[in-house]
Amino acid sequence: MTLKEFKRYAAAYGADLDRWPRSVRMDALALLGGSAEARDLLADAAITDALLDAASTPLISARREAQVYDRIADCLAQRIVPEFVPWFLSRPPFRPAPLAGFLAAMALAGFLSYSQGLISFEKTSTPDLSGVMIVSYLGDVR
Repeated sequence: MTLKEFKRYAAAYGADLDRWPRSVRMDALALLGGSAEARDLLADAAITDALLDAASTPLISARREAQVYDRIADCLAQRIVPEFVPWFLSRPPFRPAPLAGFLAAMALAGFLSYSQGLISFEKTSTPDLSGVMIVSYLGDVR
């Protein structure tokens, strides 16, 4: 095993050799015995593992977490809605008046745009097919 491969395995699997694939463990142990750089790489991987383990520990106690879950369960059982609900979680009541006003204003703006010539619609006629040869699916030419 080369030092580059050892570095790749240490970055992928960490400092615990038991997590490494079985096929490379013996080669890794042999490299560790003869290379100070490999031992330094494994020590760096151990530091990274310790930092990741420290980051994964919860910041609140298990007792406080249980209290929060119990309160949520009580609220769901009693169907209590909390006093503060963020705007993105609340569903506003349906009010048809603002929607109708908006649609009427858009219709008026469209009518005025058309009547003042800001919007024009070109009337298309059917294309002239006098020079087109029509071929049927059976190959006859008409």
